[in-house]
Amino acid sequence: MFKRLFLCLFAVLFLTENYATAFVENHQVEFKVNAAERGAAIVNVADNINVWNYQMWLGTKDRDFPGYFKKYLPFVKYVQLMMAAGGNAERDLFDNPLNCDTLTDYNFSKLIEACRNITKQGLIPHLKIGNVPLKYTTAPKISKAFGVNVLPPDSYEMWHAYVMELGKALVKEFGKKNVRSWRFGVLTEYENKDWFSVNDNPEETKAAYFKLYDYTVDALQKAIGKDVFVGGHSMTVSDGLWDERDFISHCATGKNFCTGERGTRLCYLSSSYYDITPGRYADKPLVECISLLREHAKKEGFGNLIYGVDEGRILQGVDKKDLVPRAIGNTWQAAYDARMFKTLIDHNIDYFSQWYFTTRGIWGGIPSVSLHVANLFYTLAGNIRITAENLSLMQSPFNKDVSNTDCIAAIDKRKGKLYLMFYAYSDSVFEKGERPVSCHIEGLNKALRHAIITRTLVSDDTNFFDEWEQDQKKQCITDDDFGWSKSSFVIDYPTLKKQQHIDYFRSRKPFYSRCAELKPQTTSIALQEGCASLTFSIPIHGVVLYEIENVL
Repeated sequence: MFKRLFLCLFAVLFLTENYATAFVENHQVEFKVNAAERGAAIVNVADNINVWNYQMWLGTKDRDFPGYFKKYLPFVKYVQLMMAAGGNAERDLFDNPLNCDTLTDYNFSKLIEACRNITKQGLIPHLKIGNVPLKYTTAPKISKAFGVNVLPPDSYEMWHAYVMELGKALVKEFGKKNVRSWRFGVLTEYENKDWFSVNDNPEETKAAYFKLYDYTVDALQKAIGKDVFVGGHSMTVSDGLWDERDFISHCATGKNFCTGERGTRLCYLSSSYYDITPGRYADKPLVECISLLREHAKKEGFGNLIYGVDEGRILQGVDKKDLVPRAIGNTWQAAYDARMFKTLIDHNIDYFSQWYFTTRGIWGGIPSVSLHVANLFYTLAGNIRITAENLSLMQSPFNKDVSNTDCIAAIDKRKGKLYLMFYAYSDSVFEKGERPVSCHIEGLNKALRHAIITRTLVSDDTNFFDEWEQDQKKQCITDDDFGWSKSSFVIDYPTLKKQQHIDYFRSRKPFYSRCAELKPQTTSIALQEGCASLTFSIPIHGVVLYEIENVL
């Protein structure tokens, strides 16, 4: 009897799953969009970028073109400078970083110059401080992973004076009102022993970090103002030396090591988030990382914090080598990013700070598909989100093609404009083909019969990277010729090892630039009784934005 029941159940599941597969193979993935079902404004979750070494913001060249970011990266608002206040001889803000006979020969000029160039672009600095200068520790311990001193200062009062003088220098240069709009963080991944550690002892390290945080915040408040924006960035995606939630509790109710009072100012909490390789995810999902922080913060009484991801995306390429921009050049990255943006706005996560966007990082270079998708998403940001229902998901829950094809929909009430951004994600970088989609739209202006519609597609046809991969074969460029992963889209340096290969890539820049151009197409769409329909296909890994004019 049990055997017969098992066989019947197996048959039902088999038929159900095969029906689901057949449904997708023979029909479009179906969406229903209702412009009358309106939600909140879409947050620009792409408004942060990371800078490992702020020296890339020194000097002139492109930095003297004040409209560069507005033209090419308009979605960026905050620039995070890591290790901004020291941690090694190159970054310590003194005239003589290694001269321990004088501890107050402050020289903040380089950091001020970097911040000046950031603000010239209309952007806001986010300074990660907390790495202790070498001469503030009797026997500095340098992290092999990050090349910075991981020890706390011998004197927290000396550290306090250093931070306060830095804050005063920033206020003098930029004005208190401006600096109060900036963001400050105390360390990167504060519970990561490769960034901060006392004998790799969890309790000692935790107590030292609390003390470092309290003294840093007090120094910033004295120099900038009580309402300075400050917070902490934890690892969270993987286990650290100690529990990151203890920091939140300390800020809520712990004794402040600097003031002796209860609690410490806290404005934001952020996490790192890295998937392993394309299609292989981290053990702890992105939403779980932020939820862990948010739920504990709410429990401790913090109700209005900013939550984000301060660094991340993907650690390694398809060749299992580290990715220099933590993103790949293959068009697969486009759908990954679009899906990531949807996850962020679905779960009220405020931002995801990304690393680079062009073949030269930030300044110049050939645009990546990551840049294209961020710009398309920015078109939606600030507008009102509306319901976009995946009807096929209910009919075919077993099929990944259905669950990995999705849509973000929004309206601009002032312009009467409708936006629809679709993506076709796959776990496999190498999967080819297309996904047919249909979308029924309701809630439009019933008096209209036609409207202008513009279609912008991100695919292999708007990406240089597939042509670059073909050229590698023609030029006999092998895996051994790459210092970083060959999947990286930051190619000039340090990805390629040999100058001849770098020169070849640069010689092809005009061709690659043409390959990477977006090609918007404008036509008209019919409307009837306030409804319209779209039928189209998305290349797998592709992202498409539809903009429909004056339909509300």
